[in-house]
Amino acid sequence: MKLTKVKDNAIGFLTLALVLIIWELFARQAQSFYFPPFSTILATFYQDWFSPLFAEHAVPSLVRMFIGYLIASVLGVVIGVLIGSYRGLFETLDPFFEFLRAIPPPIIIPVGLLLLGIGDTMKITVIVFGVFWPVLLNSADGARSISQERLDTARNFGLGRLEAIRRVVFPSALPMIFTGLRVGLALALIMVVISEMIGSTNGLGYYILDAQRTFAVPQMFGGILLLGILGYGLNNLFLLLEARVLSWHHGQAGQQS
Repeated sequence: MKLTKVKDNAIGFLTLALVLIIWELFARQAQSFYFPPFSTILATFYQDWFSPLFAEHAVPSLVRMFIGYLIASVLGVVIGVLIGSYRGLFETLDPFFEFLRAIPPPIIIPVGLLLLGIGDTMKITVIVFGVFWPVLLNSADGARSISQERLDTARNFGLGRLEAIRRVVFPSALPMIFTGLRVGLALALIMVVISEMIGSTNGLGYYILDAQRTFAVPQMFGGILLLGILGYGLNNLFLLLEARVLSWHHGQAGQQS
């Protein structure tokens, strides 16, 4: 299993390296101002992001992202598990939740600007709105998937409803909860960049848009490269956390297979 994963990763990295080599050769051949060689982008990336620019733009983005992600995750998990544990309540609220989930998260930015202005409160609120729904709905689905036999067993052991939710429903729903949290993490990065492109004076979204407006093309691509690295790194850190927290679940799944 692990050897297969290492092999797949190696093939993926080799494919990426091939794409970058093709990019470099094609860009040098085309000599287009709008399509610089990857080596130029890499040099600009090193010059810009191994400098105070990282603290000026990347750190504020990460802070906003993590604050919004944390708020949305806590609210989404708590409300989702509670709603999923009461089937009547879930069926009553499900159409409302499905409607709100169908709204593209970026569309909330004009509302946020109107009500909250252009400060960090607006940006964090936009992130919370985007992350909240996948976390909520996955948490609710996880809670609803608990078998009635487990709930009956908890009741036979004298556990009250809230105690059963804490000790039985929540642990059993964790695989679905982590699915929602992983989707939400990607959305948090997307939403912080989009929110910073409107009425902001710092952040990665502002930096990339400003570079585009001033025709600083290598800087623009360097900012995009940093976002890709951050997204890849955060996703892998999340997978490590998930594997540690859900080791019991993966062990059970391996035994059943």
